[in-house]
Amino acid sequence: MAYKRFQNIFTESKIFLPLSIAVAGGACYLYGVVEGGWWMQLACLAISTILLAELNSSHQLIRVSSHATPSMFLLLVAAAIFIVPDLEAEIMMLCFIALHFMLFHSQQRKVSPGWVFYGFFCLGLASMVFVQALYYVPLLWVLMAACLRAFTAKTFWASVLGLFTPYWLAGPAIVYLRGTEVAARHFIRLRSFAPLGDYSMFGEHEWLAIGWTAFLALIGIIHYANQGYQDKLRTRLLHEIFITIDLATFTFLALQPQHYKLLLGVAIANTSPLIAHYLTLTHTWLTNISFYFIILGTLAIIAYNTWTPSSNFLSTMATLACSYLPL
Repeated sequence: MAYKRFQNIFTESKIFLPLSIAVAGGACYLYGVVEGGWWMQLACLAISTILLAELNSSHQLIRVSSHATPSMFLLLVAAAIFIVPDLEAEIMMLCFIALHFMLFHSQQRKVSPGWVFYGFFCLGLASMVFVQALYYVPLLWVLMAACLRAFTAKTFWASVLGLFTPYWLAGPAIVYLRGTEVAARHFIRLRSFAPLGDYSMFGEHEWLAIGWTAFLALIGIIHYANQGYQDKLRTRLLHEIFITIDLATFTFLALQPQHYKLLLGVAIANTSPLIAHYLTLTHTWLTNISFYFIILGTLAIIAYNTWTPSSNFLSTMATLACSYLPL
């Protein structure tokens, strides 16, 4: 049995997830969740966390008992706190986690068309708020064939049916209320591209969150390339899906950075299992040091990205309190 260092003890403990919930909840509160009334966004975030935790346990993404995957997900979302007010970004993130949850159940199963239908139904919902999500469809078909061993004629038509079902359900009401021009403008965005690599909309907070997520994704990918052989074949194939979608998402983000909020949510959902695997299952002195660096670095970015909104909030509360003083 490998020697357990502090990183292994902490990531396998039951305290990691409650602490992450407290940090993420505090960051959301300081950023203005109450003042902004972002209750739908918080609901999406909560459901995403629950689904990711269930995905981690039901498919044994980590071969020991650990809540590191949902914990790191919450910490990375808190580090990119500016995506929380964006309801479309939260829906996109939730739909991709649900997509993974459904598709992973289709791996080498005879009843896979049903799971595939529900998975692509989630992708169809995501495309209703971000039509460019449809760019992932060919990649998902390849991953279904290569990693899930679930790409047949039945699952192909199940994916097509699932993809368009949200449009069939909501389309008539949307056209009736807002006209056919809305549908035309929605799909025409598929061939609408901004100048490549225009990062003018990025500030320090955006660069920090995106760069840190990409850095952790790189660590997770390199770790799995070197140590993934220790997992079962089924688990390795599932992690290959995370890695492939992560790489595709960061490539998309680098080329069309105007969609950074929506794409960063997808990247966080795919990076969390990779970095959680690294933190939980490595046990050398160097990885123990890197554990402190990753956790403290994430907390520092959370503090920095919430500092300006929280300072404004505290100054407002101080001003309000002083107005009641008999001065």
